[in-house]
Amino acid sequence: MDEGTPRLRNAIVIAIDRLGAGFLGPYGNTWLETPAINQLASESVLFEHAIADSNDLPLLYRSYWSGVHAMCRTDSPECSLARLIERGGLQATLLTDDESLLRHPLAEDFGEQISVAQLAPKTLAASIEETRFAQLTLAAIEWLADAKEPGLLWLHAQGMNGPWDAPAELAERFRDEEDPEAYADITPPQFELEQDFDPDDVLSVMHAYASQVSVIDACLGSLLDAIAQHELADDTLVIVTSPRGYPLGEHLRIGAGPRDLFGESLNVPLLIRQPDRQSACMRLDLLAQPSDLYATLASWLGVSAGADSSTGHDLLELTTNESAWRRQAAFAIKNEEKAVRTPAWLLHVDDSETRSLFAKPDDRWEANEVADRCGDVPEQLAKLLDEYSERVNREKLVELAPLSRELVEGTD
Repeated sequence: MDEGTPRLRNAIVIAIDRLGAGFLGPYGNTWLETPAINQLASESVLFEHAIADSNDLPLLYRSYWSGVHAMCRTDSPECSLARLIERGGLQATLLTDDESLLRHPLAEDFGEQISVAQLAPKTLAASIEETRFAQLTLAAIEWLADAKEPGLLWLHAQGMNGPWDAPAELAERFRDEEDPEAYADITPPQFELEQDFDPDDVLSVMHAYASQVSVIDACLGSLLDAIAQHELADDTLVIVTSPRGYPLGEHLRIGAGPRDLFGESLNVPLLIRQPDRQSACMRLDLLAQPSDLYATLASWLGVSAGADSSTGHDLLELTTNESAWRRQAAFAIKNEEKAVRTPAWLLHVDDSETRSLFAKPDDRWEANEVADRCGDVPEQLAKLLDEYSERVNREKLVELAPLSRELVEGTD
């Protein structure tokens, strides 16, 4: 490259469906070892409160790829991220083991779409190398070996939403002698719990889930090594995240269900590693949402001209100036279910308009419902939800009025 010629930038997004932040070392987990993710966090900026705007995968991906919040009723975003990248002379590649994502209306804008089609396994894998996630990782490493042009690789893994095929020996590492056998079905568990449920029913699933996380961590380590050895490594931004988490007994639910907009599903991991390791070990406690990835990647790849988003912001601006912008509230929707998260609260509104209020950040898993003890806070948050829903559907740039002290700091 000639001196003075700007370097083209490269980006890799690794999105692992249903990977809960609470099972990762950098987010406070102490009983499950995740060395690869720990190492990545030591080199990255970590977002403490990345909040999904829906648990509906197509809506989530519309936010990622077009900057349109899930509450917006539009069906035809003006310009997708992949289209902007391709127009800018860069390559946009989508690699996934989820066939449904390839049918997303915005997936066709990727110049290259790679399906890692695999037959659903019938038994647990004999080794990590034989797992579904390992095969997807291998496909990504092989793609990297041939990739010479800069651009965007978006890798989406079914993750916990796909077969649970981790070797049985991994789950055994987490069991004490008196613990129940780990859940050993290939199909991800989804069921309601009774009020007086047996804790062993949850523990059995948690051990199986932990073994899946162990597989992901091991494979992610290999993929990150391959990225580090690539000729574009010095120009590559790496983002690791999850579209949504996986309920594991919170709110009497295992797996996805009809009432899904709680912290265990909404609060997802988000780590961003810059090629020069700028902002390594930085932790930010502001609220981030999926549309921010659209704005961040468009800016990083130099295609932000025309990348309009009514709600998304460039997350990398915060690595040099933490006051560059601050989202006051994060919003989520799934059918008629809605939620709003501020620094001090999460309000959940179900499809019958029943409101549940939880204090943040202390009540991480929303164990204590406090709506009847907090004055007009539920009403303030409900009005905020209605205001945002109305404004996001009519304004090109949504800017809320400053929130009351109670919504930001909580009540005494």
